[in-house]
Amino acid sequence: MKPLSKKVFLKITPPGIGDIIGDKERLLKSLEKEFGKVEISQRILKAIYPLCREANWEITLTLVAHEGQWEIVRLEPGDTTKSHYGLAVDLGSTTVTMELVDLNSGEILAEESIFNHQIDFGDDILSRIFYTKSKPLHLKEVQESTLQSFRELMLMLSERTGVASETCGIMVVSGNTTMIHFLLGIDPWPIFEAPFTPVFNHTGFFDAQEISLPIEGLIYCVPSVANYFGGDILSGLLVSDLHKKEELGLFIDIGTNGEMVLGNKNFLLAGAGAAGPALEGGISKNGMKATDGAVDSVVIEDNILKLTTIGGSRPRGICGSGIVDILAQMLLNGWIDFSGHFNTGVTDRVIKKDGEYAVAYAWEDESATGEVLLFTQTDISQFMDTKAAANTMVAYLLDSLGVEATEVKRLYTAGAFGTYINLESAITIGLYPDLPRERFVSLGNGSLRGSYALLINGELLKEIMALQREVRYLEFGAATDFLTQMFAARFLPHTNFDLYPTVKAELIKRGRLRL
Repeated sequence: MKPLSKKVFLKITPPGIGDIIGDKERLLKSLEKEFGKVEISQRILKAIYPLCREANWEITLTLVAHEGQWEIVRLEPGDTTKSHYGLAVDLGSTTVTMELVDLNSGEILAEESIFNHQIDFGDDILSRIFYTKSKPLHLKEVQESTLQSFRELMLMLSERTGVASETCGIMVVSGNTTMIHFLLGIDPWPIFEAPFTPVFNHTGFFDAQEISLPIEGLIYCVPSVANYFGGDILSGLLVSDLHKKEELGLFIDIGTNGEMVLGNKNFLLAGAGAAGPALEGGISKNGMKATDGAVDSVVIEDNILKLTTIGGSRPRGICGSGIVDILAQMLLNGWIDFSGHFNTGVTDRVIKKDGEYAVAYAWEDESATGEVLLFTQTDISQFMDTKAAANTMVAYLLDSLGVEATEVKRLYTAGAFGTYINLESAITIGLYPDLPRERFVSLGNGSLRGSYALLINGELLKEIMALQREVRYLEFGAATDFLTQMFAARFLPHTNFDLYPTVKAELIKRGRLRL
């Protein structure tokens, strides 16, 4: 293990008669043989006295390697080398997740997640962007809400482990391009205005106290590639190892945005675009995030709808994985047609309310709210747009290289949606390509895994920077036939059934499709 930070215990000869070198120089000279030239900040300079003298010059230093040299980030009296910790963070637009890591062993001591307090300024990123545009005070509010999320997680981790998070010498943060701008208090408006370039792609290392986080150490934010291709995706790509393999691979992270990378050790072709809130349950009146009471799976057997919820309680609404399931199951059982429109008379759960058809997946006496929970024709239509966008992004990448989906030997799914979605359901509705199931690899939270990987192995810094340079980014918006391809993908699973042979076979078997 070669973590980004290192703790060193020193016994330094104290100053005396004839040895009047300054305290700072004395300390640096003790490090010179092993570490070469070492940086020391004004903050650390102020801490040298009286700490070193009171500790009789027996001290522990925490150093962080960056930009070719080491920097002292923390001083402690005595030998504290057995207590060496760091923080890995996934800064999501909806959820922020943080891990406390023992950098002596690599063990994850605890993990906590909370909703990003930025939600107070809008559920979607664009609302937050408009709230802060050219309004410094509003931007400060959103930054502070982000930092408050971090502080709460640090406190939760400390309470669970007994380790004061502020003693960590290093924090690695992965997040999309906009989230990192907000974290630093930098207006992200240029990301959404032509020519759609961020203010920065890479923060480098900076002192946590510059943004008022109570950590005696540095923060490293994983760099972004482009406006919609952030450090969270680069982190996932890093841990997938797609870029090290001969075989053709496809990396997919679908959330509010859809980000994809196609390639191998010889090339990396990427694209990203807005997928919409559908996959987080944001399209429906009864849609919700993946929390207690959210319907997360649906099965229809013998024309009877059965569901499960997160936490096992009565349903309060439906989240992304539940939406994918209910659409796939309704398609296979004839409750909807290939265009996503309801077929009436097949079940009493397909009803008409307020002038439009809907499926009642929980009646009044079945739901936690005492109200009927509906997934409407409008909800389906909005989801079809999201599904079509994701499908077309993949098709566009494949077409750009002149390869077929069947040539993809490994498909990596990342993000919360990619972790919990039912793979068969996703293929049934055409969200993922119809490939042999053994080719799919779920990475889980790729953003967090990438942060952790960098935290425990500083040598990966070179690799992540090389990845940033090597990724070739395509602008889907510049594609002349993108909307045409989207229209073809706005059917279940697609207008071309031959692209989905296993789904086609199942539909024929069920009598839903004739040869």
